[in-house]
Amino acid sequence: MSLSIQLVPVEKNLENSEAIANIHKEHYDRVPYLPSAEDIQTSKTQYFWAYVNEERIGITGYYLKTKTLAETVKTIIFKEYRGKGYGKILSQEIEDKCKSIGIKKIMSTIYSFNIPMISIKLKQGYMIEGFHPDHEAPGFDEYSLGKILK
Repeated sequence: MSLSIQLVPVEKNLENSEAIANIHKEHYDRVPYLPSAEDIQTSKTQYFWAYVNEERIGITGYYLKTKTLAETVKTIIFKEYRGKGYGKILSQEIEDKCKSIGIKKIMSTIYSFNIPMISIKLKQGYMIEGFHPDHEAPGFDEYSLGKILK
């Protein structure tokens, strides 16, 4: 039996924006800059709840940089669901969602310490396009990865 994840668009309202901000705080507690509820509510990012069998297991999203280029936001698999292959599936799901709306290239910026997601992206055909030392703050290096969608 293969795993499947359902993406459900997150409606932009204060309650959901606060929930997403809190999820970022919980799962990226080492990161110096995290989006606030206000940042989330006013951004052009389309967030999606990720569900498996009606159980919410994480969140992902994208924002359009141009009509044909999208950047994914930090994908988060809730701690209790990690190690089950959901990160790989969710990464593919958001890529497929972008492709379905006409995106030709997708990119992702990933913290250098997030080896599992870097590995997933490389296996899915992404190429490392850049390295950004001290990108958000000292010690917070990031890689830019990109993929042409065919």
